[in-house]
Amino acid sequence: MNINPAKPLYAIPDASRSAVEGIREQLGRLDQNVAEVARNESSDSFAPGSRDRALVEQQEIVRAVRANARSLEAVNQALGTIIDIKV
Repeated sequence: MNINPAKPLYAIPDASRSAVEGIREQLGRLDQNVAEVARNESSDSFAPGSRDRALVEQQEIVRAVRANARSLEAVNQALGTIIDIKV
């Protein structure tokens, strides 16, 4: 049985890149929401883009960043395991 040990390694950079990009995207959303909260409150507080909506969305952003961070941590652990096996 000929198993190519290099093939699973392709998944690690992709997963790592995806997690980092997810964190970067959420930080962009956070910047937009901080700017929205800093602006004057709109007359319709439930309209998309309103200050209240931006404040509520912060929790969603925090959860998304945590999930991406956990994914990145899992990728790092998998890479560490592969390095340990190789050594």
